[in-house]
Amino acid sequence: MSQQKQRQNLIFILAAVLTGAVIVVGSLIYILLKTTETPSNIPSITSSDTLISTPDVVEAPVETSSSGNNPPLLTETQPQQSTSQLKTNLGKNLGGVNLQNKDLRRMNLRQAQMGGANLAKSNLSGVDLSGANLGGANLSQANLTNANLSGADLRGANLSGANLKGANLDDAYTDGANLNGAILP
Repeated sequence: MSQQKQRQNLIFILAAVLTGAVIVVGSLIYILLKTTETPSNIPSITSSDTLISTPDVVEAPVETSSSGNNPPLLTETQPQQSTSQLKTNLGKNLGGVNLQNKDLRRMNLRQAQMGGANLAKSNLSGVDLSGANLGGANLSQANLTNANLSGADLRGANLSGANLKGANLDDAYTDGANLNGAILP
């Protein structure tokens, strides 16, 4: 066999071995990350008799509850209309929900899954958002004074012009978050 042919075979074998090694290492990293993730507990979303006028709230796209017997947690009211229940129950993914300009001060959104939600100009003063997923959410000009955002995922969130005075941001993930013009704690 010629020396050039031997080199080609050696390069081919080396490429195959390296490709296999990359796949194995990548799989191990994936498995490791999956086993070390915190369990996605059912988010605790409660309201103390809060009525929210939210005719533009969209239903979350993903049902994550294990049973259909969960009590309603958010209600909406419109002037001159009866109060009806939103289809927002414990265990629902609230990603992409439109709560722009809403008063959510009495809400407990601890560990809520709200990635990509529109919370622009909403009043979240004093709200417990600890451990919540708000990645990619729009929180521009939101009032987050004294809010608990400890351990919250705010990666890629838009917090431009938001008021975070007195907010607890301990262990919050803020990589890639837009904080332009935000009032920080």
